[in-house]
Amino acid sequence: MLLIYSTTFDTTIDMLIYYMGENGVFRFNSDCFEKYKIVLNNDGFEIRDPLDRIANNTNINKVLYRKPSLKQDLLIKPKQLSDEEDYIDKELYYAAREIINLAWMQRKVVLIEPLVDFRVGKFVQLSVAKKYFNVPNYEFRYNTKLKEFNDRDIVIKSLTMQPIDKKQYLVLYTTKTKENGLSDNQPWMIQEYIDAKYDITVVFIRDKMFAFELDRRNFIDRTVDWRELSVDKTASNWQVHDLKKDIKENIYKFMNDLKLHFGRLDFLYDDKNYYFLEVNPNGQWLWLDPKNKLGVIKKFIEEIHPDTPLNPIPTQVR
Repeated sequence: MLLIYSTTFDTTIDMLIYYMGENGVFRFNSDCFEKYKIVLNNDGFEIRDPLDRIANNTNINKVLYRKPSLKQDLLIKPKQLSDEEDYIDKELYYAAREIINLAWMQRKVVLIEPLVDFRVGKFVQLSVAKKYFNVPNYEFRYNTKLKEFNDRDIVIKSLTMQPIDKKQYLVLYTTKTKENGLSDNQPWMIQEYIDAKYDITVVFIRDKMFAFELDRRNFIDRTVDWRELSVDKTASNWQVHDLKKDIKENIYKFMNDLKLHFGRLDFLYDDKNYYFLEVNPNGQWLWLDPKNKLGVIKKFIEEIHPDTPLNPIPTQVR
């Protein structure tokens, strides 16, 4: 049986289950713990869902950690939690995390490493990436008047995508600007601006990768960050991209160095050079192959299906 740990809002999981079927799949949603019966003891763990199906440490052979969330962190909050409700939610979230850790110890977790961003953040990625790719010059700064980019075009970006205004959910997308326009008392992640023709995104699934390109000419007069646009306006514009052989080889080496079985890697491409931006080790990807015609969904299902060979993620010492 496959145990999937996520939320009811995870449309990627909805689509995966649609294509692979519900048989042999146990979905554990962190936003509705109250619907489950949960036990952890000396014998292991057991989760019983509303349909009275059971997942435990003996009948589960694979675990997929997707995007679980505390109720207070959901974008769509059902209601304001009382202190007691918040306490219960966090106790259950802790217990669920330990269920995943126990499965990890038993080498049952596939593709996505739990809480991987704490181990492989942006600066770790950039440090390793420079061994294999062109990496735009960058600098994180706070409370300093240093000027390193000599009035060249730069972009600023958020490390966390934490909303600047939670009520209106305003976030800092990658924004083109000049260094002299930045205040000294704010944290800034700065990168040199790359005048590229294409955004390239690569979905890496253990031993296979799928590359796609997006022509930046369609939006560069409005923004340098395609994520700022509606998905409805950009999804159909992504086209299959033929990665150069050396880039493919270096992606394998890079992901091996980071001990990642899954990730969506982002590059800029100017028809000659690729420039590494980041890898999202638990990134969204479904919009690239929503109809299951390009092999991405098929490969992902091949890795997580309970009846296929198990390829567990590496165990990590935290």
